[in-house]
Amino acid sequence: MKVALTIGGADPTSGAGIQMDLKVFQALGVYGISVMTALTAQNTTIVKKIYPLSPELINIQFNTLLRDINPYGAKTGMIYTKEAVECIIKNLKKYKVRNLVIDPVINSSTGTRLIKKEALIKLKEQLIPMSKAVTANIPEAEILSGIKIDSEDSLVEAAKIIHGMGTEIVIIKGGHLKQKASDFLYDGKTLLIAEGEKFPGNYHGTGCAFSSAFVAFLCLGYEAKEALNASKNFVKNAIRNALKLGKGMYLLKI
Repeated sequence: MKVALTIGGADPTSGAGIQMDLKVFQALGVYGISVMTALTAQNTTIVKKIYPLSPELINIQFNTLLRDINPYGAKTGMIYTKEAVECIIKNLKKYKVRNLVIDPVINSSTGTRLIKKEALIKLKEQLIPMSKAVTANIPEAEILSGIKIDSEDSLVEAAKIIHGMGTEIVIIKGGHLKQKASDFLYDGKTLLIAEGEKFPGNYHGTGCAFSSAFVAFLCLGYEAKEALNASKNFVKNAIRNALKLGKGMYLLKI
């Protein structure tokens, strides 16, 4: 069985973060392991508090876990501090982790900032160049690229800028588009569009579910374009079966 590693923050609702990633891995037949970067106190309406783990705690998780189990792929989610990014970079290099997918978690679905400015700079300059793919929603792609995305032309330009940071593949997810929820994959040469329907309502953890599905499909031998379509269908079905358990956003049913 293929093993996938998730590196990110914990979400007590299990609607996002490493809890969501592990659920997705299991659903897709990939064994999930994890390194935690932060604890959070949150529900479906608010992120109340973020408790970042020290680099020492992050480092000992890597060293204990990866000396024993070798993942076939990995993804990063919430990385709150510059020190955490530096620790992750060091260990990904040390253990030669393959098929790295970066979900550049910048803001929560409820609007809370989930990465500090210095950490975002470090992610752009040193972590993205190590990656197989970056999976960003439109607001994240705007922040990474520094340009406003208000047309397909500007979306392609943003994808080119992010690709220029050193990743192999850029995926910009269209969940924030008004009419459709199409996703766009740019590999440095061509742009692939995966059409998708727009669902009413607000859903927690769609970015986490997509990125963890994408790395799972890479682990299972899918090519990037195949993994895009398979991940999109997986998230679409999770949205269709979403649960209204709290007072805020829907939680995906994996």
